[in-house]
Amino acid sequence: MKQKDYTTLNDYMNVLFGSGTDIQRYEMTDTMPLYLSDGYNFLLITLQDISFIAMEPLSQEYRLPTVVSHLAKASQITQLHCALLFSSLRSQQRNALIQQRIPFVVPGAQLYLPFAACMFTERLCIHHPLPEAMAPGTQLVFLYLYYQHFDSAVTATELAETLQLSKATLTRAIYSLQQIGLVSVQNEGTKKLLTLTTNSRTELLQAAKPYLQSPVFKTIYLSKKPEKALLGGILALSSLTMLSPNSLDGAYVVPKREAKHLKPQKMDRQDFLDFGGYAVEVWNYDPTLLATDKTVDDISLLLSLTGEYDERTEQALEILKERVSW
Repeated sequence: MKQKDYTTLNDYMNVLFGSGTDIQRYEMTDTMPLYLSDGYNFLLITLQDISFIAMEPLSQEYRLPTVVSHLAKASQITQLHCALLFSSLRSQQRNALIQQRIPFVVPGAQLYLPFAACMFTERLCIHHPLPEAMAPGTQLVFLYLYYQHFDSAVTATELAETLQLSKATLTRAIYSLQQIGLVSVQNEGTKKLLTLTTNSRTELLQAAKPYLQSPVFKTIYLSKKPEKALLGGILALSSLTMLSPNSLDGAYVVPKREAKHLKPQKMDRQDFLDFGGYAVEVWNYDPTLLATDKTVDDISLLLSLTGEYDERTEQALEILKERVSW
């Protein structure tokens, strides 16, 4: 690599990660394919407790799919994380790499290292860890795309209107889903088009699973059944399987904004256990936006039942998991 490039990279990494960053030339073995050894400069970068190889294409006339495949080969051979190193990238190229979770560094401009759970941009230069879990609005957007736009694009404006989300909430949701690698975004004029990144429902759900969480905010108890509430919990599970509910099983489901109207009918849990009533789950997002029948959607239902495994429900939950390819 040219000394100017090396110095620029070294300065950039020191700004981001501190002066303890170490950058050394990485000598490839004789068994390395010529298209790698003759086509790239290799650096071993150590920052804090993470080491990775930076690969810089020697030719400026490269094809992105080719260098991505070369990156995978180099990682296989070296048994180390590898990242592509560029002097510059077009926005379309950056978006494509992020959507595929391909690590890359553009000194002075952008760094994306998913294996280190960080991303820096020239605009903010702020550490952006991958989310530990989806926020409720993010999860709502993902599930809506999964159910309604699995193989079609949708505009951000349509999402905001359909899901009743503020511009700020939708912007955060789209960014988080891009970080995780679940959606891609293309700009067409003034429109922002969103599509899912894979045509396999199973692959998509497996990629999303670590970030999905229960939509249940809390459970309340009412003396009267809430109007127009969907079935959730064991009641929904019993309607989808052979499980038989008992008199204390819940739950009816309402979104947060409707829960405040139910205060006159609230009762404490002990009164519910002693005298009966209705268990009602208050959800962080509106379940009616995803439902197609009298029950909540299957994935949200499964997430809401986390920790509900017992001898009575185990078989029914396994049936639900098979139904959604969990």
